[in-house]
Amino acid sequence: MGRKAGQAALDFLMTYGWALLLIALVAAALASLGTFDAISFVGSRASGFSQVSAEGWRVDSAGALTLKLKNNAGTDINITRINATYGTQTINYTAPLLLLNGEQSGTLPIGTFSGASAGGAYTVRIGITYTDMATGNSYIDSGVVSGRVG
Repeated sequence: MGRKAGQAALDFLMTYGWALLLIALVAAALASLGTFDAISFVGSRASGFSQVSAEGWRVDSAGALTLKLKNNAGTDINITRINATYGTQTINYTAPLLLLNGEQSGTLPIGTFSGASAGGAYTVRIGITYTDMATGNSYIDSGVVSGRVG
C-alpha cells in the first residue's frame, strides 16, 4: 500500500514539476523580450524633485539628454550646476541659468551619454545645484527621470 501511495506522489510531483518548469521558461523568454519592462507601461516619469522640477526631458538615439526645468522654490533662483548620471556615466552642465519664481526654462542641452540604444529604457539621476537669489543660500535638489530612448 505504501508503494502505491509513493508512486502516486512521485507521479504528481513530476507532472506538476514539468508544468512549473515550462511556465518558468515562458516567463523568462517574455522577460528577455522586455514584456515586463515597467517603462513600457508607465511611459516617461519624473520623481523626487521638490523646488526645481523637471517639466520635460528626452534622451535621443545619439544619447543626448535635454531637459526643461521649472522653478517651484517660491523665489528667484540661479541654477549653477546640473549633474546627470546614467549608469556609471555622469555629465555636468555648468552654464548659469537664472529662473524667476514660477518660470520654466527653455530646452537645455545637458550633454551626451554613450551606449543609449533607440527604443531602450533609461533612468537618469539628476542633481540641480542652485542659489536662492533673495538669501544667497545654495541648495541641491535632486530626482530621477525615466523614459524610452528616442
